[in-house]
Amino acid sequence: MTGKRGTQDEPIQDEPIQDQHSQLDDAKVAGILVQEESDLAGHDEAHVLSALRQRFTDIGMLISEDTLQDHAHRIATLKPNDFSKK
Repeated sequence: MTGKRGTQDEPIQDEPIQDQHSQLDDAKVAGILVQEESDLAGHDEAHVLSALRQRFTDIGMLISEDTLQDHAHRIATLKPNDFSKK
């Protein structure tokens, strides 16, 4: 076999399946945060927090309350762009 992957459903050698899932989860989290930053920059922090909770609940991902609050605060303090002003 050449390369690190055998078949499509086999994990990459030296990378446990759980690590692959973590990478996918990290990408999902990053995608949601980028979207919420675009949509809600400068909005009320409570509104941002509620939206983040809903988005992560919708995809079945558990995020700690402290982490959600940190992201909500950060997004609420961002300068709004044209889209997030709507």
